[in-house]
Amino acid sequence: MSTQNKIKTQKEIIQICRNLKKRKKTVVTYNGSFDILHLGHIKSLEEARAQGDVLIVPLNSDKSVYLYKGPNHPIISESERAQTIAALNCVDYVVLFDEINPKEILNKIKPDIHCHGADWGKNCVEREVVEKNGGKIHVLETVPGFSTSALIKKIIKVYSKPEVRAVFLDRDGTINFNEPGYVYQIKDFKFIPGVLPALRKLSQSNYKIIIVTNQSGIGRGLFAEKDLKILHQWMLAQFKKEKIRIDKIYYCPHVKEDNCSCRKPKIGMLQEAVEDFGINLSKSWIVGDSERDVKMGKEANLRTIFLGKKSSIKPHYQVKNLAEAVKIILK
Repeated sequence: MSTQNKIKTQKEIIQICRNLKKRKKTVVTYNGSFDILHLGHIKSLEEARAQGDVLIVPLNSDKSVYLYKGPNHPIISESERAQTIAALNCVDYVVLFDEINPKEILNKIKPDIHCHGADWGKNCVEREVVEKNGGKIHVLETVPGFSTSALIKKIIKVYSKPEVRAVFLDRDGTINFNEPGYVYQIKDFKFIPGVLPALRKLSQSNYKIIIVTNQSGIGRGLFAEKDLKILHQWMLAQFKKEKIRIDKIYYCPHVKEDNCSCRKPKIGMLQEAVEDFGINLSKSWIVGDSERDVKMGKEANLRTIFLGKKSSIKPHYQVKNLAEAVKIILK
């Protein structure tokens, strides 16, 4: 049965229950608002379904939730809540009711078993109407550690903090000219025109600015790691003079044959940055002139900007230089 076909009017559910009774089926009910569905709800619904042949969920309408929880509720509309509950395999039917409690709709359904949480137990407000019609109350087991209020508090805690976003930058070919071959000496390092003003603008944003660069020359024995560190210290000093903020530089010293986890297009350097800064990669960018940068970005769900003319891997944006990339990011 499709999700929509499980959602019934009160008139329809009454007729369905009559037919079920004629077929000697055990009808079970378990009501609630189910405003934000969580695992505790699902476990309870599954337990309720196990008590009989058919589970009907009387669902508090928007009007009902407003009446007993106040003007800030519900968070999710009755239509969405009904469709969500109906999508569960353990639920056979959903029916809305407007009253504060479900006694009126239960009097129409006349369930054989009505399930209730342990907070009220068998002395719940529904007991009288259920037993009057020959039914009984089943108290559901408490699922520890789950509550809508706790979930909302957790969401508020997470989203009250500003999300950490980053712009990951390739080095050679993006910040400096990639000439001659392996750039590891200060005398060979030349900034690409327009890079410094662009990075100065980016430094005024709340993005972390992080350089991620493959430096396989170390692994090939062409230069030492200390040479790279000297160059990077000099580069950071130049950035500081230009009032440019670089939050960190990550580099991979390995060759392809090392099969490391940090060499682009693998995402090891990004994972290090996430651990160091708590970055949300899905809200971040990578800018580079190599297909490796684009592939790395796609692997980690970053937005990608490719500096160049041709790429077999389609980036989100393709521009001529870092200045154009920064305009897109800040826009």
